[in-house]
Amino acid sequence: MSALILVLGAVLLSSPAQAETETWKTLNTAGMLAYKERNFVLAKEMFHRALNVLEGSTDLDSRAATTLNNLGATHEALGEYEQAELRYRHALTMIETIQGPEHPDVVVGLNNLASLYFSQRAFEKAEPLWQRGLSISEKFLGDAHPHLIQPLLTLGLVTQVQKEFDRAESYYLRAIEIGKRALGADHPNLISLYERYASFLRQTGRDEDALEVERQVETIRAANQRPSPPE
Repeated sequence: MSALILVLGAVLLSSPAQAETETWKTLNTAGMLAYKERNFVLAKEMFHRALNVLEGSTDLDSRAATTLNNLGATHEALGEYEQAELRYRHALTMIETIQGPEHPDVVVGLNNLASLYFSQRAFEKAEPLWQRGLSISEKFLGDAHPHLIQPLLTLGLVTQVQKEFDRAESYYLRAIEIGKRALGADHPNLISLYERYASFLRQTGRDEDALEVERQVETIRAANQRPSPPE
């Protein structure tokens, strides 16, 4: 499910606009609560009302970008995919204009649009968006930050389903390497990364390689079952 946004970026307003902002915030928050309760019809109504409050504001209003993103997620949840795409694209364009095309806030918009395409099996549209999101994150976090693990796994999956197995494997291996550096070679959180990689190997007919990875999983499990040495 796509990510909702409470408030995107900073909103600097004069005093006459503060009441408008409070009304918008109340409606946007109500929409988010309805969404989390899976009352998507009510959520859509709240987000539309939040946008109406901002009617007449400039295209450089991050509040509108926030609500457009949330409305896109609601359309997607309702199966209204064309409308979801329009809302996501509008929100992404606004974020890029407000914050710049390389700002971390852009990553949320890219991920939501990519997830929509992936759910519709438009893998060739989803992949470059996720790749761009990864590149932005790398610029701000460095190339070995643990927050890169999930986007790497996602890129591994989207390239795997397109049968680009060499590229998929490189993403999975990089995710594992980052996890090992950040957590240590025997950390239990690595198990899911190794299991994902082993599944990939089995699906591509490399059963012997998969067995070796699965042995690593068992080694990690055993290491974490040993009692800690006395202090």
